Amino acid sequence: MLSKEQNELLTRIGPGTAMGTAIREIWVPAIRSARLETDGAPQRVRLLGQDFVAFRDTNGKVGFLDEGCPHRGVSLALGRNEECGLRCIFHGWKINVDGQVVEVPSEPAGSNLASKVRVNHYPTHEVAGLVWVYLGKAATPPQFPDFGFGDVPLENTLVRKSIVKANWVGLLEGLLDSSHVTSLHTQWLPHGDDAMTGPNAGMMGALSVNYEIHDRPYGYMANARRKLQDGSYVNRKTEYVLPFFCMIPSTVKNLWNVNIVMPIDDYNTDFWAINWSTSETLNAAKVDKILNLGQLSPNPDNMYEPRYEADQTWGQDREAMKNNPYSVGFRSLPVEDLAVTESQGAIIDRSKEHLGASDIAVIRMRRSLLEMVRLFTESGQLQFMQQPIDFKHLRPVHELLDQNGERIRYEVAI
Repeated sequence: MLSKEQNELLTRIGPGTAMGTAIREIWVPAIRSARLETDGAPQRVRLLGQDFVAFRDTNGKVGFLDEGCPHRGVSLALGRNEECGLRCIFHGWKINVDGQVVEVPSEPAGSNLASKVRVNHYPTHEVAGLVWVYLGKAATPPQFPDFGFGDVPLENTLVRKSIVKANWVGLLEGLLDSSHVTSLHTQWLPHGDDAMTGPNAGMMGALSVNYEIHDRPYGYMANARRKLQDGSYVNRKTEYVLPFFCMIPSTVKNLWNVNIVMPIDDYNTDFWAINWSTSETLNAAKVDKILNLGQLSPNPDNMYEPRYEADQTWGQDREAMKNNPYSVGFRSLPVEDLAVTESQGAIIDRSKEHLGASDIAVIRMRRSLLEMVRLFTESGQLQFMQQPIDFKHLRPVHELLDQNGERIRYEVAI
């Protein structure tokens, strides 16, 4: 349970808030690279309660600017992207990728106004088909969180997202809560004679978990340990990297993932899912099949299409629940997570909770975030970023152990 003051500190991420200011000091995902065409339409991007515009100029460089034209605030997303700059359609002011105003045709000939005016612009980095941006104040951006997706060919990566109408903390809690998997997601888990097979082998052998939390300088590793009836074990080791990176384990060989819970504002979140393989090309259909995720949209900017709302109970199919005792009525595992997350409300009142031993990973995450913000407020730095993080060696683990604690080698091929 959190106090209302603690909950406000965790959940509020707009300009000037403690959490929002802290998050700005890391690289964050902004938009898929494919959406930015050379001299093509600029794109509006909302992050951390602030509106930006992204575009790719004539030379292929990405610009990421505050959205409003510095003249009188008209959206630059309406502008013409031409000849290495965005031209505002209101009075023709033109701004380049560095935020410099380079033309002011509405001013008299000989005016030097352009040289005096700039738009806030932000460093970008493209990797794995995704444009990342640094919104912080440091002259030198921090270490980039490359978990290994930047080391494989683009065709070996799958990047997609969805918009969740809920605060980012609630979504992150669901990702780190391994105890809900054997309740909410039973339709997608192996049962009976197949119980020890597939990407989530052994999960249905025990509904309750015992958590082992291993603190790391960057966050923690949470092992959700299940003891099966025959005395064997399933270890499900999830990696959590502050403030919002989560690596979910499976038995699939050479298929890795990082999930990113990026706040759009206090009430909406971009849920980014990055998959990559060191050996195989990937596409959405292949990944969804091998991970047994169910039916997801091929749209990489909204994998939850068709999108149902609360008044439609998020598309829940009661007939499917009648016909399948394991079904909770949704067409995919991720949509199950979407429904329960949004059903809790945009910002959860955590002062009313009744938590137990199965919530330890969530409790530890909250404490880690509160400590991160406290130290940042005191020092002006994200302390966990002051030493290099070996992102590329962080890997989640799903393992089966026999009665003697010896690992049973089991992997699923892509």
